[in-house]
Amino acid sequence: MTQFPPLSNREQEVVKLLLEGKSNKLIASSLHISRSTVEFHLKNIYNKFQVNSRMELVLKLGNTTGLPETEKLGQSIVAGKAETTENRDGLNLRNWATSLREAVSIIGKELRMEDVLNSNTRNEGSAMTFYESIRVCLAKYAEFNGRASRPEFWWFTLFITLVASALVYLSENLSSIFMIAMLLPLFAAGARRLHDIGKSGWWQLFVLAPVGGIVLLGILWAQPPTEDTPSA
Repeated sequence: MTQFPPLSNREQEVVKLLLEGKSNKLIASSLHISRSTVEFHLKNIYNKFQVNSRMELVLKLGNTTGLPETEKLGQSIVAGKAETTENRDGLNLRNWATSLREAVSIIGKELRMEDVLNSNTRNEGSAMTFYESIRVCLAKYAEFNGRASRPEFWWFTLFITLVASALVYLSENLSSIFMIAMLLPLFAAGARRLHDIGKSGWWQLFVLAPVGGIVLLGILWAQPPTEDTPSA
């Protein structure tokens, strides 16, 4: 039976918090240590488990059975053999939901996107939040006219990326359906973002060019707004 390799007390604490879906920053805050120290412990843990990433470690721990009681890290991943099969999916979904909320919170605090234009020329005021951008972009589902700020476009793009990535674990078909449904509002938001920098929405046709096209669009979408009026 597969067993955990020996871990120090600190490494056990790091793994326990990692399994709760905490980021390196939150782990460091919880243990009152630096992020570099957390990364050092994670590197040692990866080497001991012979994995290269968080995902591989979580999957390996999820498949580990027959652990002695003294080697279980905090609360066991598997409460009991009889509950393993029926509880695993629910646990993974809860962990994913927790990770998603924390990721949004961390990005919201650390990603600083500013509105360059004065409030008397635009009605946006302060930078749009993650949830506001989703509401606005879905409300303007097929609206290619007007402007979209950088926060509005990039928060909505992040939302689509996170949800599509999560749905892949449930069903690739479900993820594909979601992406198809989101293509129109995404391109609509992209066109409005181009209008915001004085470009035509037709610049999005560069997405058809291999690799270089999406790189060019990414650079354009990241540009600050201008006063120029786009030509459609």
